Amino acid sequence: MHDSLSLWFRSFIPAPLNASPKEWLRAAFGIALVMPLVFCAGYWTVGTPLTLQIMGPAGASAVLVFVASSSPFAQPWALMAGNVVAALIGIGLGMSGLPSVLSLALAACLSLICLFSLRCLHPPSIALSLVAAVGGAEVHQLGFALIGPVLFYSLLLVAVALVYNNLTGHPYPKPRLSRENVHHTHDLSPGERMSFTHDDVDQALREFGEYVDVTRDDLERLIKQTEKHALRRSMGEITAAHVMSRDLRWHTPDTFIEQAWQTLQAHRLRSLPVVEGDDHRLVGIVTQVDLLKHFHPQPGRLSFGQLNFLRGTKLRAIMTSPVVSVTADTHMVELVYLLSDRGLHCLPVIDAQQRLIGMITQTDLIAALYRNWLKHLPD
Repeated sequence: MHDSLSLWFRSFIPAPLNASPKEWLRAAFGIALVMPLVFCAGYWTVGTPLTLQIMGPAGASAVLVFVASSSPFAQPWALMAGNVVAALIGIGLGMSGLPSVLSLALAACLSLICLFSLRCLHPPSIALSLVAAVGGAEVHQLGFALIGPVLFYSLLLVAVALVYNNLTGHPYPKPRLSRENVHHTHDLSPGERMSFTHDDVDQALREFGEYVDVTRDDLERLIKQTEKHALRRSMGEITAAHVMSRDLRWHTPDTFIEQAWQTLQAHRLRSLPVVEGDDHRLVGIVTQVDLLKHFHPQPGRLSFGQLNFLRGTKLRAIMTSPVVSVTADTHMVELVYLLSDRGLHCLPVIDAQQRLIGMITQTDLIAALYRNWLKHLPD
């Protein structure tokens, strides 16, 4: 009993924040930028008295779109549709002649139910509905014409959030997770076949029972990041430097594709890094598939050992650039993701000056995972 009470009292203590002071300043500057715009727009359209009444809900909306831009409450549909629907409900109740207390109760309840059903729940919209229901004389005189300024300031908030959030590294609106398999098949990506599925997330949310202020995609991202950190801890500090091949074969952008093909065949490679300069700075990569697109087939039987490539074609014309690469301290967990779910067959390893220092293939990765598995087997 004592432990239960102790835990209950501890629940009143503020939880630790996961946002840095830099993020606080970023959000505060965005709010400081948009609120004068909202006030000026309201002043020019409906005057100061009415603008002051709707500034409270507008400020609360600004907090959501700049502080919690990934929240379902802050997405453009929730903000715009939620404000318009709630305002309509509030205006209708304000014009009905019902007692103020009853109008307040109905405005809150009906707005909440409608916003839930339309999937546009936005808490400041409930406050806006209350303002519309029992606001001052200016609100009642304007009637349903209030929808105009409400929609305008909602669009203004979304427009500023679209520009400001994306420029400051916070994608808005929140992008959906891509479900596309890189091989364009119906199989799950390799990283998901032994992990949780989308149905598992849906089932967990249903069992949780309460409304969760996080998008389904963000919840999946959070769980996957947690899995990565747990796996990283269990695997120890195995990095690209422990796995990569160091005795490399490479060519320059001015190498003819016939010579690149001979190098691939001689060393039984599937890809070849392209470097330039005396410091071997990585500028591209070519694969067997890239080269096979540029050979000239001869009549009769085709022999892959005697391919005739189009003369004069250099790697500069066919190489893939920029290249997906890693650094020597990239952890094994990230290598697994890149070489499985991203569908890559190899990863160049570079240093801080973009110089090529190693290569990691899927074979290298499998061997490293096997050695790590053996190391953890019980004696």
